[in-house]
Amino acid sequence: MAIVRSYTNSFEVIDRTTELLSIPNSWDIINRLGIFGAVQGVTTNTVSFEDIIENTAVMTDQVRGQRNVYTKDAVRKLRSYPIPHYPLDGFISPEQIQGKTAYGSNDQADTVAAAVARELNRIRRAHAGLMEVARAKLLEDGTVYAPNGTVSVNYYTDFGVTRKEVDFVFGTSTTDIIGKIEEGVAYITDNRFDGTDTITGFVAICSPEFFANLIKHPKVQTAYQYYSSTQEPLRMRLDSDLPKGTREFIHGGVRFVEYRGLKPDGTRYIPSGECRLVPTGLTDIFSSFAAPALKMDLVNTVGMEAYVFQYNDIKGNGISFESEANLVHVCKRPQLIVRLYSST
Repeated sequence: MAIVRSYTNSFEVIDRTTELLSIPNSWDIINRLGIFGAVQGVTTNTVSFEDIIENTAVMTDQVRGQRNVYTKDAVRKLRSYPIPHYPLDGFISPEQIQGKTAYGSNDQADTVAAAVARELNRIRRAHAGLMEVARAKLLEDGTVYAPNGTVSVNYYTDFGVTRKEVDFVFGTSTTDIIGKIEEGVAYITDNRFDGTDTITGFVAICSPEFFANLIKHPKVQTAYQYYSSTQEPLRMRLDSDLPKGTREFIHGGVRFVEYRGLKPDGTRYIPSGECRLVPTGLTDIFSSFAAPALKMDLVNTVGMEAYVFQYNDIKGNGISFESEANLVHVCKRPQLIVRLYSST
């Protein structure tokens, strides 16, 4: 915590960004799946990168002395995306503390310091939620999370690709579930372009409805029925090292994870009855970038995941908080997000 500037005629400003980011992130299921890397700070309000697709020449036999097979230059395109601005403010008034007991106590009075800590925790949870839902939105439909329309980015449209879809047809008891999984896995493997990266695994982020239909499908049930007696049955193999209440299991070489994230309107970020299959290990599918806060002190500095500033009213009328995040999540290979669903 550091006082970055003080205007004694009106208020004092305290930069609490470091303190905010030190609060553990309690909402990070997608982050724990290893799909997205660490947030990278940039100094501008846009992020640009060069999309390079290497071409590997196919060598064939020729009559000795002929030299008519040439290498091909890479296909290069500069892409730029705006970074959305997400502000969030808070306020603590004397009435919120005066005459109140401390949280969890019957006889200890509440304090200003405790109220400030609670407000910082609320702000941290909100920023953690923003990170999670923005990444879920990208997986859902390949767009940047901007519900008020301040920016509009669709990576499928921008890259000129069509999303691959696999119908699991759960309503048919004889559906070859392993075959459906293989269809999605094979598509991702065949469409990673140059093949120089190594895929280390596959993760399927599932709506609860898709997950339930998967684990109760007769083909899946039968697969686990024939484990030896020392093995646990399927219903006992759904634990996870993810936050409590999250279930997962591995089938067909894919890690299926139940994701229960909800939008404010009650619908799911991974639509009901659907799933998103993505590879792990590739270095350039998803990237996250942060721009600096809109403060004169921070112009042209390297951006951080989130910021919060505390304003102490010199008249003692309350404490205000201004927080913000300037984040964009980029998908450089949208064709590698496969939609799994069931038509019946």
